[in-house]
Amino acid sequence: MGNIPKVSSHQSNPNIPSQQVNPNIPSQQVNPNTQQGSIKKTRRRIITTLAFILPIIFVLQYSLNNQQEMIKEKQITLNTEQQKLSSVKKDGHSLNKDVKALTSSEEEILKFARKLYGFSKPNETIFQITE
Repeated sequence: MGNIPKVSSHQSNPNIPSQQVNPNIPSQQVNPNTQQGSIKKTRRRIITTLAFILPIIFVLQYSLNNQQEMIKEKQITLNTEQQKLSSVKKDGHSLNKDVKALTSSEEEILKFARKLYGFSKPNETIFQITE
């Protein structure tokens, strides 16, 4: 078999009439096959991009939801601890008030002892009323 030389499209063949260029027709005609190929490439790029972006979005959304739940739990804990703190402060104020009263006079000590421990003066009867 012999070698057949390849003829490029730029080489002119004297047996084939040369193509005439019409100025009204654009030099690059739109080929439907290349247009479909570019549409397929674009579609493939979009799908690939979405395949990477969507899982990232879902992971971020899941993380944000977990953080929101943790924030709500922490706020509930904070509110309960603030209520406990306010009740402890009230108790502290009442205890400070009692300490001041007990250190100021002996009469207050006697009242306190009668009230809490049921102490009485000589020849005195105490009646305790329970509710």
